[in-house]
Amino acid sequence: MTALRFKNTHQEIQEIRTRLLLCTGVSYSFSSVKSIVDSRLNSLQNLIGTDAGDELHRYVIVGSVAALETFHRGTIVSIVDSGDEYKARASQIISEKFLLTEALNWLSGSTVTFGEFIAHNAPCNSTTDLVYWLSKLLDCDTKISLAKVISPADRRTEFPDLIVDNVDSLLASLAETFRLRHIFAHEAAPSVNVNADKCRELHKSIVVWVSAIDALLWATIYKDFPYNQAEMNQFAYSEVLKARKELATAMKKALSNARASEGSTWLRKNHFAWKDATMDWSRQTYGSLEGTLWPAVYGADLAKAIRTRTEQILDWNKWQSGDTIPI
Repeated sequence: MTALRFKNTHQEIQEIRTRLLLCTGVSYSFSSVKSIVDSRLNSLQNLIGTDAGDELHRYVIVGSVAALETFHRGTIVSIVDSGDEYKARASQIISEKFLLTEALNWLSGSTVTFGEFIAHNAPCNSTTDLVYWLSKLLDCDTKISLAKVISPADRRTEFPDLIVDNVDSLLASLAETFRLRHIFAHEAAPSVNVNADKCRELHKSIVVWVSAIDALLWATIYKDFPYNQAEMNQFAYSEVLKARKELATAMKKALSNARASEGSTWLRKNHFAWKDATMDWSRQTYGSLEGTLWPAVYGADLAKAIRTRTEQILDWNKWQSGDTIPI
């Protein structure tokens, strides 16, 4: 029965990915989900106050909360899959702990991540759900954190504006949005109407929440990641320097081992040939392209190539030292 349930969960997650127009073989990223949610919220905003009248505002409320649910689950996926400490916290939250070991065993051979499994089973029916999951996963008081968040684009601004003016008011608006969503999704409720001003206020509460949580993630799990293009270029350059230092250390040991077997001359020649081929590839591919994006791509690709070479040298060092036998 458990295996059947996991199979059904896997299928449901794959279907969600398909509806998001994302690759079914790769876990969706936070940035891609946020982009989709931002687009949906922008489209819904354009429906407020039109000639169609208040009836269309019912759809805006339901659609906005649906976008919020997608964002909430995408946030959980990103947090849980970003590190072991977050996986450990998530395992403490899941209600059916007796299924956890079975879930991990099942996921080991699946394209679905542990974060997706957790997010799929996480409720999103109230502000309590929103705050509870974020507080537990990030190990913080979400309300206090939201009162301090600023846009990641303003991290170097001396006096940045806060995203949330009043956390309690924001949560109250979200709670009202959830209440009306439940009514409009499950009842005819002909006497319940939402005018343009009210609909705009409730819709804005979701937009602000999405922006605030995005900023909170950039202040926590993404705090060491580059945010803008200049930072991406600097980050890529620093990764190349770091990779080169790691390779130099590995090569020093490899040359020491090679001298004992009189192979140091060949190793130097081989390494210079690898370096020439690698740099030629980098210069003739991403290094030849114009635009502010490509230096970061160039650096990331070069750092990856250097680290691959480092792993090759380290494996050879282990074999030379008798620590392992290559397969």
